[in-house]
Amino acid sequence: MHHRVPHHRSSPAIGGLFAAAAIACAVAFSIGPVAAQEPGQFLPEPLIAEAETAAHEELRLSPIVTQSFLQATAGTAPENATVELPELLPAPAALPATDTEPETFIMETGPPGVVAVKPPAESTVPGCETDDRDIPLTLAEVLDSVRIHFPLLQAVERERAVASGRLTSAMGAFDTNLNMSGNALAPGTYENYRSDMGLSQMLTVGGISLFGGYRTGFGDFPTYNLGQKTADAGEWRGGVNVPLARNREIDRQRATRAQAELDVSLAEPVIERSRLDYMRSAARAYWSWMGTGERRGAADRLLLLATERDLELQLRVDEGATANIERVDNQQNVALRNGLVVQADRLVQQATIDLSLYLRDPLGKPVLAGPRRLRPVPLPVSPSRSLFDDSLSRALAARPEFARLSLQREKLIVERRLAVNNILPGIDGQITGNQDAGYGSSPLSGPLGLDRQVLQASLVFQMPAQRRDARGKLVTTDSQLMQLERQLQYAHDQVRAEVQDAFSALERAYEFHKQARQRLELARIVAEAEREQLRLGRSDVLRVTLREQAKFEADVLEVTARQEFWRAESDLRAADTSLGPESPGLLGQ
Repeated sequence: MHHRVPHHRSSPAIGGLFAAAAIACAVAFSIGPVAAQEPGQFLPEPLIAEAETAAHEELRLSPIVTQSFLQATAGTAPENATVELPELLPAPAALPATDTEPETFIMETGPPGVVAVKPPAESTVPGCETDDRDIPLTLAEVLDSVRIHFPLLQAVERERAVASGRLTSAMGAFDTNLNMSGNALAPGTYENYRSDMGLSQMLTVGGISLFGGYRTGFGDFPTYNLGQKTADAGEWRGGVNVPLARNREIDRQRATRAQAELDVSLAEPVIERSRLDYMRSAARAYWSWMGTGERRGAADRLLLLATERDLELQLRVDEGATANIERVDNQQNVALRNGLVVQADRLVQQATIDLSLYLRDPLGKPVLAGPRRLRPVPLPVSPSRSLFDDSLSRALAARPEFARLSLQREKLIVERRLAVNNILPGIDGQITGNQDAGYGSSPLSGPLGLDRQVLQASLVFQMPAQRRDARGKLVTTDSQLMQLERQLQYAHDQVRAEVQDAFSALERAYEFHKQARQRLELARIVAEAEREQLRLGRSDVLRVTLREQAKFEADVLEVTARQEFWRAESDLRAADTSLGPESPGLLGQ
C-alpha cells in the first residue's frame, strides 16, 4: 500500500538554516573534538582582592568560593586544553567548639502557650549577696521587704516621732513653773535675809492660770522696804487669773497644742502616700525583672537555631550542594545573635540590680535575686467593669491625699479661731491673797504684829486700738481655707482620673497581649515553614534569618505585653490603695 506523503514547500529562510548547519557539522568532524570553554570570569582588581583578604582574616570569616559551575561539574579536561583556574579561597572556619551547650532558660512550669525557658547557669553581679534558692520570688515577698526594710520608707515613718516631739514641745506651755531666789545683806546698816519660792501653772481649759508661793524676810529693813519683812514663819501667797474675753476659748498656747495634735494625725497620710509610691516602684521593678528571664531565653533559642544551621550548612558546603556564601551569611548571624544574648544577659543583671533596692535581707542590705528564682510572667486576666467600680469607690474613700488635706484644713481652722480671739478685747479678772505665819512686829504692823491676811481682787483691760494684726491674720486664714477647698475638689478629680487611666491601661494591655500572642503564633508558623523551605532547597539563609528575627521580635513583644499588663495592674492597685503584701489582686484569680 502506498501512502501519499503531503509535500510542503520550504521557505528560503529555513533552507538557509539547514545549509549553514550542514557546513558547521562538516567543519567540526574535520577538526576533531574541542573542550568546551567557560566564559571569562570577573576577577577583582588587586587592591580589591587584597582588601577582601584582609577583611576575611580580621573577621575570621570563611571566604567565598569563586570556582565556576563548569569547573566544579565537568570531568577531566583534555591535555591540550588550557583552563584558567581562579584562586580558591580556604574553607569556612568552623565555629569554636564548646564543651557545653549554649545557656538556655528552663522554667519547670509556665502558663499555657508560653514557651518554657531555663535560667542561665550563672548571672551574678559582684558586690552583693545573691539569693540562689530554687524558690519562686513572689511579688508579696518583695512588697513585704519594702514594708519592713526599705530605708526611705523607714525614714518617712520617723515622721510619727517628729510629730510626737512637736506635740511634747507644745505641751511645754502647760508645764508647772518653779522659781526660787535668796538674798542676804550683811554686813551693813540694815542686815537682813530674804528668800522666795514660787509656783505657776497654766490650765488647759478657759485660759486660767494659777500661781502661789512662800517667802521669808528676817532682819532689819528700812522703812521704805518694810513690806519685805515677814513673820517668823514666813508668808504664804496664792492667786488665780481668769480671762473674760480674749484668750478664754483659745490662746496661742492651746492653738499650738491643737495644731501639734493634728500634726501627729497628719503623719499617717504622709507615710501612707510614701508607702504606696515605694511599693508601686517595687512592683514595677519586680515585673521588669520577671520578664528579663524570658527575653534571655528567646535570645538563647535564636542563637541555637543559627548554630545548628551552621553545622548543616557545613555538611552541604562540603558536599558541594551549597555555596560558601550561605554559610558565611549564617556565621554573621551567629555573631549577631551572640551579641543579642549578651544584651539580654545585661538586661537580666540590670533588672536584678534595680530589684535589689527593694529586696533586702533581715539586716536591711540589698539582695540580688538569683536566676533560679525566675519564673514566667503570668498570663493576663481579663479585667471586668466591676473591678473599676470597686477600685474607684475604694480610692475615693481611702486615698491619703484626702486625709492630708482635711487635716491641713483643720489646722487652718484652729489658726482662724485664734485670729478671731485676738480681735476681742483683753479683760482679765485676778484674785490674789497673802497670809503671814507665826509672830513678829514692825513699825507698820497692827495689834497682832505681822500676822496679816490680805485678799485682793482686780480687773485688767488691754486692747490695741486698730487690731490690724488680728484682722490681717483673719483675712489670710480665710483665703488659705478657700485654697484648700479648691485643692480638695481637684484631689477628687485627680484620683478619679488616676483610677480611670490605670484601668484603661490595664484593659488595653490585656487586648494588646491578645494581639501579641496571635502575632507570635503566626511568626512561629512562618519561621518554621521558611526553615523547611531551606531544607528543601527552596529558600536561603537571608530569608530564614528575616523570618527568625521576626519571630524573635514577636516573642519579645509578647513578653513585654505580659509585663505591661501586670505593671498596669500594680498601678491600679496603688491608685486604689490596695497594693500590699496582703492583697494578691488579680494574681489571686
